[in-house]
Amino acid sequence: MELTFSSWRAGGYGGADIYVTKRATTNEPWGEPTNLGPVVNSAYNEYDTSLSQDGLLLLFGDGSESPFRPGGYGGGDMWMTRRASLSEPWQAPVNLGPRVNSPLMDAMPRISPDGRTLYFITLRDGIFDNWQASILPIVDFNGDGIVDCVDICMLVDRWETNDPLYDIAPAPSGDGIVDVQDLIVLTEHLTPKQADPNALTP
Repeated sequence: MELTFSSWRAGGYGGADIYVTKRATTNEPWGEPTNLGPVVNSAYNEYDTSLSQDGLLLLFGDGSESPFRPGGYGGGDMWMTRRASLSEPWQAPVNLGPRVNSPLMDAMPRISPDGRTLYFITLRDGIFDNWQASILPIVDFNGDGIVDCVDICMLVDRWETNDPLYDIAPAPSGDGIVDVQDLIVLTEHLTPKQADPNALTP
């Protein structure tokens, strides 16, 4: 079991840093907290942490006051970092992008247990509002605007690899291998054929 949290304690890399503590069972005490290190933490603030259900995706915010983490879109953004497995290190964080981050403050990202919905808050005119956004897998692998047998072939070509582009199930970050679970998600998004207006109907 893992618990992530933020702290301004001494020995960090800037403002608030993200730490993790672990325990083997619910009956055992938490271990000594460990800083996630300079790959995740920066000279700025990282807090409002949240782990996905599978523990492979970590969401956090970069604060409500300037200076903000470089690469953001305004007054406090939401970020994420991934890892391939529970024993692998966290990757460099990426911004969640302008679809959910605005020029104002967006914070406290949380993912639903099924990995299909992102919940967060925004600050507008001094008022906090709750928002949600659907998390949809990218299944148009070749970017041609349709999901068809070409995309299926591309997924099968990566079968039993850990290619993150094709590891789309379970949401939001896959399970480390391209397999039948990813194929099931892909087939759910196949583009239906357009009806031929000149076709005869019985």
